[in-house]
Amino acid sequence: MIKLGIIGYPLGHSLSPAMHNAALKTNHIEGNYVALETEPEKLEERLCFLKTEGFRGFNVTIPHKVEIMKYLDSIDNFAKVVGAVNTVVIDENKKLHGYNTDVYGFVQSIPEEIKGNLKGKKAAILGSGGAARAVLVGLIEMGIREISIFARNKEKSLELKEVILKNFSGVEINCFDLNKNIDLSRFSIVVNTTPLGMQGKNEGISPLSQESIATLPGNALVYDIVYKPPKTSLLEYAEKRELKTLNGLGMLILQGSKGFELWTGQKPPIKTMREAI
Repeated sequence: MIKLGIIGYPLGHSLSPAMHNAALKTNHIEGNYVALETEPEKLEERLCFLKTEGFRGFNVTIPHKVEIMKYLDSIDNFAKVVGAVNTVVIDENKKLHGYNTDVYGFVQSIPEEIKGNLKGKKAAILGSGGAARAVLVGLIEMGIREISIFARNKEKSLELKEVILKNFSGVEINCFDLNKNIDLSRFSIVVNTTPLGMQGKNEGISPLSQESIATLPGNALVYDIVYKPPKTSLLEYAEKRELKTLNGLGMLILQGSKGFELWTGQKPPIKTMREAI
């Protein structure tokens, strides 16, 4: 029997158990996937639990994606570049191996016709945590050559800039303070990687005002990686402008499919995973 899970705090918003349990059932794999709410100060304790209880692997979400790296026995090159891990495999010797599948999930969730129009354009990222790191790498992969990070923690955004510039050339990274009234007229894509808007204490809160969204060009894409609720206040503001929008469901499904493959060695049933969500 295979034991899988997700660690993060809070986890009331997580759809991963429904998605992965449906995938296990479809592929006739005996096992289950559980949500394990883990406060930051209890991360090390949780990792010991996962090893002693015989888990095969787990996902990592806010706020552990960067912090977890210090506890891992190996980290794949992609995760090293991103500087964040969202998927961990536990081998038969109880060693922890970290991967980042968020970049794949983010890039593949954007329709090809939109991706083609973003090449050479300017992007704005809201936030500077683990998810922001993956989005940054994904944007560079798509040919974005100027990215502005808007974050409340200036130190973290500067650290993120340094990590990216060490690994990529030909890209310009700028860091600014995040406030609700940013002028977005230069940007073709805005990606929210903060928890603002997420179900729970942040629900109904937008990182940007309607006035700020009003400054975006008419062909811009607003991408909120929050997936519960499926339509955040930020996306509602964008829809009022008749802008293209995406929520985080596609990214969740596609990054999850990669994790499923790493844990089971089987082809993920993506259609089933999507239907479960």
